[in-house]
Amino acid sequence: MKKYLLLEDGTAYEGEGYGYEGDIHGELVFTTSMSGYLETITDPSYAGQILIFAFPEIANYSVSMEHMESDRVQVSGLITKDAHAILSGGNSGSGFNEFLKANRIPAIDGIDTRELVEKIRKNGTIRAYISSKNEFPGSFPDTMKLDLVSQVSRKQYQYYNSGRKKQVLFIDVGTKNSLIKRLSETASLHIVPYNFDFDSIKFHYDAIFIPNGPGDPDHKSLAPLREFIREKTSEMPVMGVCLGNQLIALSLGGKTEKMKYGHRGVNHAVFSGNRVYITSHNHGYAINEASLSGTGLEVTGKDINDGTVEMINHRELPVFSVQFHPEAYPGPYDSSWFFDEVKKTLGE
Repeated sequence: MKKYLLLEDGTAYEGEGYGYEGDIHGELVFTTSMSGYLETITDPSYAGQILIFAFPEIANYSVSMEHMESDRVQVSGLITKDAHAILSGGNSGSGFNEFLKANRIPAIDGIDTRELVEKIRKNGTIRAYISSKNEFPGSFPDTMKLDLVSQVSRKQYQYYNSGRKKQVLFIDVGTKNSLIKRLSETASLHIVPYNFDFDSIKFHYDAIFIPNGPGDPDHKSLAPLREFIREKTSEMPVMGVCLGNQLIALSLGGKTEKMKYGHRGVNHAVFSGNRVYITSHNHGYAINEASLSGTGLEVTGKDINDGTVEMINHRELPVFSVQFHPEAYPGPYDSSWFFDEVKKTLGE
């Protein structure tokens, strides 16, 4: 089954289709991860995006459902060079193919993914279609303008009672399961949707945590949440990762900007003081450092390659966040100290 990857710059790629047979569109992005493919494609931060695996071999080990980061595949589509879904991969490959079919995710194999990555690194993120026909559409919609958080945030309140005394209001903007599990080792979690009626809350909580999620942090749908964060920063500890990092900065008067092609992978070096951490990333927006002037926030860590803001702290308030994924599923555990800081801040 032939499939075509059609780019907004007029480039077309032909490959072998697998997974779901339908057509889709999205923002074309890449990850440099060599493993953890199941964790990656089920990460809600990828909503609205077609994901390229830069590493050639994908699905060369079995699909293990306990490694899923949400209840479904979150990417819009997949681009691979040598997926064992359609080549010789035994049960692991066929399992991946059927898994994508069940989740209605189209994919293309046999594409020179490293050439595609080079194109994106040179020109920036590209909008694209995966299509069954080599015919260009009239337009390439920008999925980053959509209210993506509403597509991945849970719809109802959930209490995650880990037996810990400290209580955290965990605002779901598209969290990974592993982040919930890791944070619950420090506190019990009141998990609520991003658009929850915060004024109606009757339960006690000691701090607020904003996790990862997809899309533009300055989207109008997140305005009430940003205002709630702003109000609470003067009352209690507020912490976050990834999209949460950006929302905290915006709520206190900072600005964010779309990156040329984002950071996605498990090998991004972050320096803070005299330390360097290898970290897991998945984001296409970043905090504008200059915009933090006068907000009370200071930059405490940056990406070693391009200087992207990676860590912020408030000079006076117990407010801090990081751009990377400290839970590290997949990824290295260099940044697990983040949860020690959470524990220290909560006084647990």
